[in-house]
This record gives sequence, C-alpha cells and structure tokens, in this order.
Amino acid sequence: MADVPVKAASPRLGLLDPLRGILALCVAVYHLSVWFDLTRSGSGENMAIAKLGNYGVSAFFVLSGFLLFRTASWPRIQKEGVGRFWLRRFLRLAPVFYLVCALNVIFHLGMGPEPSLRFILENLTLTFGAIHPNHALVTGGWYVGLVALLYFAYPALAWLREKAGPRGGLVFLFALALGLWMWSLPSTLHGVMDQERWNRFHTYVLAPNQVFLLAWGGLLAGCHQATERRLEPKLALLLALPLLWVLLRPAPQFFDHLVALTGWIRYRYLLTVTGLVAIAAFSRNVEPGRFGKLLSRLGDWSFGLYLLHPFTMKLVAPHLAGQWGFNLALALAVFGAALVHRWIEEPAGRLGRG
Repeated sequence: MADVPVKAASPRLGLLDPLRGILALCVAVYHLSVWFDLTRSGSGENMAIAKLGNYGVSAFFVLSGFLLFRTASWPRIQKEGVGRFWLRRFLRLAPVFYLVCALNVIFHLGMGPEPSLRFILENLTLTFGAIHPNHALVTGGWYVGLVALLYFAYPALAWLREKAGPRGGLVFLFALALGLWMWSLPSTLHGVMDQERWNRFHTYVLAPNQVFLLAWGGLLAGCHQATERRLEPKLALLLALPLLWVLLRPAPQFFDHLVALTGWIRYRYLLTVTGLVAIAAFSRNVEPGRFGKLLSRLGDWSFGLYLLHPFTMKLVAPHLAGQWGFNLALALAVFGAALVHRWIEEPAGRLGRG
C-alpha cells in the first residue's frame, strides 16, 4: 500500500448534512413512536411517521451511494491504495457497530438472532450483508451489512467508471442503476408479501430489494459531477414541498406498514425521497444559520442515533411509557449519539485518514 498523503475530506455538499440529520431523526421517531405506542394504526399521523421512518432509511441508501460515488474517484483510490480505502471505510462502520453488537450480546437484549460463532464471525467481518442482512446482531444492522457490500465492491466500480470516460461513465452509472432496479422488481412487487408474515421483513431487507438505491445515489453523483448548476437554498426548499406532500398525504390508507413498502407504490415513494436527496445535493453551498448548524450537527451524529435509539428504548420502556417515555428515549439517543461521535467516530476517522 502506497504511503502517500491523501487529500483532506471533501467540502460539505449542499444541504446534505442537514438532510442527514432530519433523516436520522425521522427513523428514530418512527421506531420509538411504534415501541411506545403513540399513534393509532391506520391514522394519518401513524401513516406519515411510518413513511418518513421507513423511507428515511431508503434515503440514507441513496445518500450513501451519492457521497461515495461523488467523492471517491478512481484516481483518488489509486493514490491512497485500495487497502487504505477499505481501511477508512471499515473504520467508518465497524467501531460503533461493534459497540452496539457487544452491548446486545453482553446484556442479552434480543436485538437480532441468537448469537452463535457463525453469526459473530459474520458480524466481525461485516460479511453478513452478502449472506442475510438480518444476521446483524443488532436492530437496524442490516443497513450496515448492505453498505459494507458497496464499500467492498466500490474500487472495481470506480475503475469501470473511470475506464468508460466522462460520458461513458455516466452511461455506466445509468446501466448499473437500471440493472439493479430491475433485479428488485420480483421482490418488491410480490416476493415480500408472498412470504409468511414472520418472514416478510426478512425478505424485504435482502440485497436485491435494497442495493439498487445505492446505485441510484451513484447515478445522482454522476449527474452532479457533470454540471456546475446549483439551486438557491430557498428555491430548493420550495421544490421540496410538493415531494413532501406526495410522501405524507394520508392516502392510500394502510395498517400493515410493509404494505407501503411493497408494490409499485414503493417506487413512487422511492423516487420521491431520491428527489429530496437530489434537491439537497444540488443546492448551493451557503453558510447555515443556527437551525441549519443544529441539523448539520445532528447529521454528524446520525449513524450513532440510528444504531443507539433501540437501546435507549430498552432502557426507558420498563420505567416510563407513552409520550414521556418516548421523549426521554429520544433525548438519551441523541445524547448517546453525540458521545459516540466524539469519542469513537472522530478518533476512528482520524486513524483512517492518518
């Protein structure tokens, strides 16, 4: 591995950092509202929170693909070495993931399958995404397993994109996004709901049903790189309003949340959240105000918030129920995410860059 200096991290892109904070908050609010039984199934509020939470995770896939394809070119990977690239990405995922898996296993919290030597090895090597994402030993870890697959395959994808040239690279990204989307069709249209009820979510999280979103983010990155045109933030927020209405409107009604995550309606909502990511990405960089800085800070803490909020629910629920339990669990999750970012993610990031 070449021992050469690597460029500093890329500058912040548009409104992606505040968006990441909003998405993390949506996911945590969704899960905690379900666990603390705050809304009635089938109500407008329940459906809106369910769509925001579930499609917030989908938007994270798109955003992850966008950031990787936009900032990690093949020349940069060549310069730092593939091994160094993998090490940096491993340090981005593994330390916090190992922490929450260890907490789950040590305290027997039941967040995932019963620990076995096989599952422990899969989680230590981050290979479970290629076997079954729900082999993760922590709630929500399926996302980590699938993103790890992208990190492993990415140097080859970056090389192919580079060899195709500027125009051919965009064609390559389009073909990748289209091909992986077609791979998802059988699962999304009937494969999930054809399963026994206990197996539906396990089928939903499988790679064919999710990894195309990473490629959608890659295609978005190619378009972003191909033009210097950017939106004014106020215009971006205005353009986001009709997309939010598509996502939040209380129709069609559903009671089983997986109904809103399958069939052609899923692709409608996925295009909606991809549009929101695109608007945020194509926004002009400006100095954020106080609220924007707060959301950006929450975006920095998003990975910890995503993985820690089930633990704060386990901590609070035996003692406090309803709205107050929800409030305390969410506050503790945000506080824990801030600590994890400060004492684990930031040192790991420095180690990877060093």
